[in-house]
Amino acid sequence: MKRFTTLAAGLLLIVPGQQAAPVVTAVSTTVLTTNGRTALTYTGYMNGESFQQDGIVTDGGRQYAAFWDSDGYVNLSRRQLPSGAWQNLRLTDYRTTSTDSHNVISIGIAPADGTIHLAFDTHSSVFRYRKSVAGLTGSAPWAASSFGAVQSSLTSTSMAVVTYPQFFAHPDGTLQLAIRTGVSGTGDEVLYEYRAGAWTYVGEFIDGTTYNNNAYLFGIEYDNTDPATPLLHATWTVRETSDASTNHDLFYAYSRDKGRTWRNNAGTVVATTGSSPLASNAAGLKVWSIAQNRGLINQESQVVDAAGIVHVLASHLPASAPSNTNFTAARESAVLVHYWRDKASKVWHQTYTPFLERSSRGDIAVDAADNLYVASGDSSTKKLHIETASKASGWTDWTIRYTSAAIYFSDPLIDHQRLKTQNVMSIFTPRYGGSQIDVQDWRVSG
Repeated sequence: MKRFTTLAAGLLLIVPGQQAAPVVTAVSTTVLTTNGRTALTYTGYMNGESFQQDGIVTDGGRQYAAFWDSDGYVNLSRRQLPSGAWQNLRLTDYRTTSTDSHNVISIGIAPADGTIHLAFDTHSSVFRYRKSVAGLTGSAPWAASSFGAVQSSLTSTSMAVVTYPQFFAHPDGTLQLAIRTGVSGTGDEVLYEYRAGAWTYVGEFIDGTTYNNNAYLFGIEYDNTDPATPLLHATWTVRETSDASTNHDLFYAYSRDKGRTWRNNAGTVVATTGSSPLASNAAGLKVWSIAQNRGLINQESQVVDAAGIVHVLASHLPASAPSNTNFTAARESAVLVHYWRDKASKVWHQTYTPFLERSSRGDIAVDAADNLYVASGDSSTKKLHIETASKASGWTDWTIRYTSAAIYFSDPLIDHQRLKTQNVMSIFTPRYGGSQIDVQDWRVSG
């Protein structure tokens, strides 16, 4: 039986005897660049989009962030934590002509050999990728010459029409990449794997083209509750056409073997990557019904906490609001909604919040104590918000802990690894206009 908790607009629900939502304390705001790409398309910039996995990430004692500059070059910056200055690499052997906000830069770090992987500048087009020398996260020279040439594929498998590269690492050090083939409304998700210095093609793991639709991942990542068998969790919504109004429902599957076979919410093996992939819209994979024309935006955010509980941040119209076939208009009334799966009972839960974003999307992250944090923008007010909820309340006490001045735009990105391991939340957030990108650091406690 599904549990349903509603927070009415302006109402903070705190159960007596439970802790209040965590607080955040400002540490610093540093300027990553004042020369970011300024083109505004699809209601966002090429720097700062929810589907960047990752745009900012910590590995060891360093933090890394990627951005496009105004001349169309890929930039990768790093700093020594907690407060070192940013060191920037500008890779000038490839220059984009795109102004498409889908064409973001995603960072992948391979723990096994310390290589840094960049996937960038693709929207239903050819893949673009480059890899560093081994040890760049260690002692290798921090220089543009430490990166190889731009590639258009990882293996002999064609990557001519792809979008949304998402890197994620297995606890054993294996780096993987999920990416969509095809286009909006008819596409598949495929999986690659990097080991011993080379990529291999694992295969298609979500089939959408057979059903004339496509899956949009909220996220794909491992838990680490059992080091012997980490589980790979994937959540998504389905779009029936290129019209975002046809987004619908929340789907879920997980894998015990690095994405080779997939299980439904009950734990039954239902798919094999490469030969019989997950059906994008299978009824047995749907864990929450969300109808079409509800202003449901694709690819908001997912995180898995230390207990193996999967959390999904979505946004759509509240239950009491009528459906609206105009997606842009529906987004004006869409609110942030938290979905989560109890690992023991396998039951999914839903909590509505009163928080609005309009055309923006938020990022959900977890600290070392499994409290939740959301960084969300509001495209109308141009303000950035931090919302938090405590594990002790069952994540029902959602509270706004910070509201910025009206200076930010596009989608904020949280450094998930730093928050989990250091209880510091770093937020990559472009200022309105796109040229300046700030990284805010917040100490968290709850």
